[in-house]
Amino acid sequence: MPKHVLLAISILTVLLSMYSGAQTRNITNEVVRVDADSLRDSWHAVLADDDAARVYCAWSQREAHRAVIRVALLSPGKEHTIRHITIPQPGNCEDVRPALACLGSGVLLVAWQRGCAGSRRIVSLLLDSLLQPLGEVTTVAGKMNPVMPSAGSNHRGEALLAWQDFRNGNFDVYARRYDREGTPMNRDLRVNNDDGAALQGPPRVARDNRDDFIVLWPDNREDGKWKFYAQRIEDDLVGTNMLVDSAQRKAMTTLASAVRLTQDSAVFAWKDYREDHSNIYRRRADVRIGECSLAERINDDSTARWQRLVVIDSDGRGNAVSCWEDYRNTEINQRGDIYLQPFARDGSFLGVNQKVNTRNDRIARKMPGITMLSDGSFLVIWHQGEVGAFNLYGQWYRYPAVRIGGNFCLTCNE
Repeated sequence: MPKHVLLAISILTVLLSMYSGAQTRNITNEVVRVDADSLRDSWHAVLADDDAARVYCAWSQREAHRAVIRVALLSPGKEHTIRHITIPQPGNCEDVRPALACLGSGVLLVAWQRGCAGSRRIVSLLLDSLLQPLGEVTTVAGKMNPVMPSAGSNHRGEALLAWQDFRNGNFDVYARRYDREGTPMNRDLRVNNDDGAALQGPPRVARDNRDDFIVLWPDNREDGKWKFYAQRIEDDLVGTNMLVDSAQRKAMTTLASAVRLTQDSAVFAWKDYREDHSNIYRRRADVRIGECSLAERINDDSTARWQRLVVIDSDGRGNAVSCWEDYRNTEINQRGDIYLQPFARDGSFLGVNQKVNTRNDRIARKMPGITMLSDGSFLVIWHQGEVGAFNLYGQWYRYPAVRIGGNFCLTCNE
């Protein structure tokens, strides 16, 4: 068997064990908590908004003998959920890695990774604006263990769903486009234009897409080292894959983030090792011609402490905010904080990095998410671990970084 196939299979085995190896325990009173060593089961919460009155949050919740997807509806600036549901499943399956996109018809597209009876696939469900199911759960991709879905919408209310796919014998990135009603618009597209034995890592769909979409992913095609590539997608691929940054990554699973600022420009952000430890860097890009500005560091901490898992969003008019895990206040890069940085329309920094969590105790704060509405209000969420369990916390802001209320727990008292 060729070496690249053996490498791909070994990586797939490791990744899939990460996605499905959590321990289980009983949940009482439907309090959404995850055992500390269940983090490898990918309890990543995601956010989406309709740019007006509704914000949606989805996450994977451990129950006895299975994991389920939960979806909550929030009102902008409010600390309580209006409604939340658990998406039904056929049995003791592992439903993890949710992805969300708001469609122009008021419909919410929910997609996730489902593992049942030894097989894995990407599935999806349409919900109305109050989280009532519209139809049944459908399979998006079911061959060769597809994983790691990501979704986003454009200004016309269409959506794009992207994922890692093993159908060609090694990891590629595939995508499917949906119309305003949630109906697939085209065949599955292979996003990466590399035909060799290179591997493509987990994709992320940009926020605030215009007519077309941008997908961003790690890629080792050039010299076996991980770099970031991006691709514009409309009815088909627009142009060729664009090299975003070539500084060496540590692994396939290093995720990046992107937001569209105008029809012609975008910002890419990622965890970067050019200073021999992890920082958060960004580039502004002219997506028409595929050129990027010089890379610049976002975090203003100059020590060797880590920063990682950056996400970024905007108000649709060029005002943007990024947030990330930050360990500047720790001794051993564990049990850190969540920080943010706002940017003006011209890309300049507004003030300094700000800590989101108000408590200073050394507990785990992981996997931030962000969504920003057209009026400038935005929500930052993160997973916070205490007493061996993780809950989902949030903080509302008004752009550029004015707090609305305080830190609150989304999942402590459901």
